[in-house]
Amino acid sequence: MKRVATQGRTPGRSAPRRPRPAGDSPSFSGGDPLWFKDAVIYEVHVRAFFDGNDDGCGDLAGLTSKLEYIQDLGVNTVWLLPFYPSPGRDDGYDIADYRNIHPAYGTRAEFRAFVREAHRRNLRVITELVLNHTSDAHPWFQAARRAAPGSVKRNYYVWSDTAERYAGTRIIFSDTETSNWAWDEVARAYYWHRFFSHQPDLNFDNPHVLRAMLRVMDLWLRLGVDGFRLDAVPYLVERAGTSNENLRETHEIVRVIRRAIAARHPDRMLLAEANQWPEDVRDYFGDGGDECQMAYHFPLMPRMYMAIAQEDRHPIVEIMEQTPAIPDTCQWAIFLRNHDELTLETVTSRERDYMYQAYAADPRARLNLGIRRRLAPLLENDLERIKLMNSLLLSMPGSPIIYYGDEIGMGDNVYLGDRNGLRTPMQWSFDRNAGFSRADPQQLYLPPIMDPVYGYQAVNVEAQTRDRSSLLNWMKRLLQVRRASQAFGRGTLRFIRPGNRHVLVYLRAYGPDTILCVANLSRSAQPVELDLSEHRGAVPVELLGRTSFPPIGEPPYLLTLPGHGFYWFRLSLEAEAPSWHGERSPREDLPVMVLVQGWSSFFPERVAPRRQELAAALRSRLEGHLVPALLARERWAAPAGAGLPGNPPARGAHPGGMGSSRAALADCAMPQRDQDPWMLAIFEVADGALAGRYFAPLAIAFEDSDEARSRKLQPGALARVRQQASLGVLADAGTDEELCRSLVEAIALRSEWPTREGRVVCRPTGALAALRGTPGVETAVVPAGAQGGNTTVRIGETLFLKICRRLAPGPNPEVEIGRYLTEVAHFPHCAPLAGFIEYRRGDGTSSTLALLEAFIANQGDGWDYTVNHLVRYLEERITRVAPPADAHGLHLALMKTLATRTAELHAALAAPGGDPALAPEPISGDDLAAWYGATREAAAATLETLSERAADLPPPAAREAATLLARRAALLERLAPREGPAPRGIRIRCHGDYHLGQVLLRRNDFVITDFEGAPDQSVAERRHKRSPLTDVAGLLRSFAYARRTALQQCSLIAAEERASWEPQLDEWESQARRVFLATYDEIARGAGLYASFEEMAPLLALFELDAALGDLRRELASRPEWAEVPLRRLSALAP
Repeated sequence: MKRVATQGRTPGRSAPRRPRPAGDSPSFSGGDPLWFKDAVIYEVHVRAFFDGNDDGCGDLAGLTSKLEYIQDLGVNTVWLLPFYPSPGRDDGYDIADYRNIHPAYGTRAEFRAFVREAHRRNLRVITELVLNHTSDAHPWFQAARRAAPGSVKRNYYVWSDTAERYAGTRIIFSDTETSNWAWDEVARAYYWHRFFSHQPDLNFDNPHVLRAMLRVMDLWLRLGVDGFRLDAVPYLVERAGTSNENLRETHEIVRVIRRAIAARHPDRMLLAEANQWPEDVRDYFGDGGDECQMAYHFPLMPRMYMAIAQEDRHPIVEIMEQTPAIPDTCQWAIFLRNHDELTLETVTSRERDYMYQAYAADPRARLNLGIRRRLAPLLENDLERIKLMNSLLLSMPGSPIIYYGDEIGMGDNVYLGDRNGLRTPMQWSFDRNAGFSRADPQQLYLPPIMDPVYGYQAVNVEAQTRDRSSLLNWMKRLLQVRRASQAFGRGTLRFIRPGNRHVLVYLRAYGPDTILCVANLSRSAQPVELDLSEHRGAVPVELLGRTSFPPIGEPPYLLTLPGHGFYWFRLSLEAEAPSWHGERSPREDLPVMVLVQGWSSFFPERVAPRRQELAAALRSRLEGHLVPALLARERWAAPAGAGLPGNPPARGAHPGGMGSSRAALADCAMPQRDQDPWMLAIFEVADGALAGRYFAPLAIAFEDSDEARSRKLQPGALARVRQQASLGVLADAGTDEELCRSLVEAIALRSEWPTREGRVVCRPTGALAALRGTPGVETAVVPAGAQGGNTTVRIGETLFLKICRRLAPGPNPEVEIGRYLTEVAHFPHCAPLAGFIEYRRGDGTSSTLALLEAFIANQGDGWDYTVNHLVRYLEERITRVAPPADAHGLHLALMKTLATRTAELHAALAAPGGDPALAPEPISGDDLAAWYGATREAAAATLETLSERAADLPPPAAREAATLLARRAALLERLAPREGPAPRGIRIRCHGDYHLGQVLLRRNDFVITDFEGAPDQSVAERRHKRSPLTDVAGLLRSFAYARRTALQQCSLIAAEERASWEPQLDEWESQARRVFLATYDEIARGAGLYASFEEMAPLLALFELDAALGDLRRELASRPEWAEVPLRRLSALAP
């Protein structure tokens, strides 16, 4: 044992004067018993913080001298790691005397002085109490091993004559221990230990043990300790036939401890250390909070790292939604790092592998089931990521814990054994020994960090204190901001789910105080639109800079965030908006229309004779100007064409436009005539690029009677209207909340409305009743992201309404297939169809106006997931010396799942259901001739167009075009009609427009959506029966576009360097195709979709070729720079 000086301290050191002898040092008196809910905890090891007597080891006197630093940092609670006498084989967690101070750290008097000084500075003190076990050097164990079996002293520990007792109990430290039993030669028996063999477990079945521990706790509480961290609390009791974790008897012991403490020290706190899943940890709060007041939320910590690595909010949102509610008098403790390894016990094995790949590529960084790195090295010393992680730590529900040194970005030393690399001396300055001690360097308990990046010369308190932009000063500001609002510690949590999954958004609310937290998990800048309409009128005040943002209105609130940026806003009803901000008013250039009698103003035959001329003029303006302008600006009116995921057509980019055509009002339905707020109108354009029929529900809202609705309709406004003294707006009502709710109600009631040429008919399916919710209860209506060929809105949390804009006569494939999958096949991996609205003309033709489906809560679609994965992969390949061996493992596992769901969908569509339009049919020779003939004809025309435009293509595409054109004859020969028997397979109704953008990711599974079919085909063509391999070909086509998109989005790769990265993406695409096809084939053959893949392989190649030809035609027409993608695929498929 080394010498410890307690007097005669070095002149000039900042040690406090020795306190006068005194009695107990009481904790705060008369304070808030829920003080721990507002706690910000600073975790410190006495021996690592500051050496007050220059012997090379930190001590209580040194720690006391640094309390001003801890106070200035902005925390309000100090957690001390074990300071009791100990052999030091587990860094103090092997306690040899619960009632004293380790002589290297000081004396009880110095502990009293520390507590007093901490309390004087309004700092609470939490200490460790290891209930489960002691050191084998503890006098209790030494007495027990020598006591007679069955005696009180012997029974302080758990003994057995055999090591087979409690078989099946897991070994926690499996990399160092082979059994939970250890043989003791003195006792001639085995003793139980859940941790290291030198730490025998106490026997809490012996009441003397519990009484002894209660006396220990009372001692330290009387010395002023404000709370205990109960180490390893799940393992206190053993019972045969159980896991020996979280037993009922353990909870009974914790309740006894809580009652004993509350009786004498009602404002003290217990913090349970239970490295378990949230549902198991919840029990340590007890019934109504009668056990521990706090417990660690271990699963949240690794998922914050996962979210940043994946640049996706899902890991955080998922674990918080799985977290059960806790009593109001309790609190979670949350952290980023601590004195142990970054534990990965509460993640799945797949997630653990991912964490190892992302954060511990060096095997030396791995320990037990965790990673022994500090915060800054884990995040590669990326200051923005470090700040982002701290912002999450300080704003998520719970009391945050900051590990000493993380506030300055200290590093670690993986070359030190066990966890010692995380417990090196605090780096105070660039002086010798990092300013931690004036002892000779070889005397230090551990060497300070000395590498070029994290060494104490570069990272220290003194330097960062003087640098206003340092991490330390930033942390002080952030902690100061947090301290100003109890919403962070005590508030509720509610996630907002914007369309951009890179952005994590949540609200913390406590009383009148509401904090909006927005975090960009991506390394690149991100925009986000937030539905904050419930806070309309509030002014977001950014808390770090106290900057007021424009007030929240009804439209989505747009924010942009830099890479790994974040905002904390207080939503204030008192703060003033920025002086430069003005309320957005209706567009001044909107024409004004004077109405005479509501909707009848547009029908001369419905108004008085003297008003007919005015009504005819209004009708003419509506058909000749207002509706054509609407069609020209809206994407849903764009000429039909199969879009590509992630690359929608430009808004308003309509080749040919409206020309001179009018949009004639062909028919309409008004359920309440002039009193109806809407007109369900059908307009017809006779010629031009936009020729066809369109469904455009229109709305009129007057400001004096419905100002809020009038304001909400502004984005779709066609004109301003006046009817006598009332002013209002005429607008497209596709996303009008009241209309959408009314359409759902009409579907449920099977409503029908007459029109001039027929009827509008509303029909539900059997799925609506379970999805609709309580009638009469108003539900939120939210536009569902970017609008395409239809207008889509989410209604509440259960329904999804799709308003069909461009009308086509005939049975809607999405209704047909949706009803079949919902009501006949009961296919679970699609969105159930809940109802539909049809326009039925008197001549027997019909068109679908709207569909109602179940809303699928999801993590985004397969397209975004794949592109994001590839971007991360490319960036990791660039920034890492040694990329992970299984970089695509998680993605390929999901592609396997997608293949399974695709095959299961086709199997469901191939099952007999009684409807001839959906019944499967065998592939015939005529089918083969038709498919090959159509593709050959398309190839000839496409190659002709390509030869005309090849000279205008960018160089990479031009080279591919030249290669393909040189093989023209061979390609056309390959597509010549085939002789011989048709392959043994079937034709079925397929998805028809299948790609990664059509599948939603939900809980590591997929939901298949949008059975409308290819938008560039007629309804009759979409209803053709095809080989299911046409869907497979469409999905495989997505892979080629995803890789190209990822290359463009990867900011670390210059345009001229993209070609050099193609081989890495070739490897990914090859793996993805192989996994998908192998999985699909296994299920498809078993379901009887075909007899053998070898027979069907030529057909798959044909369908891939046909899909690539279609893509090439579209790219040549609108995006020549993308023509390289289908050209590469065609070259690969050509002989």
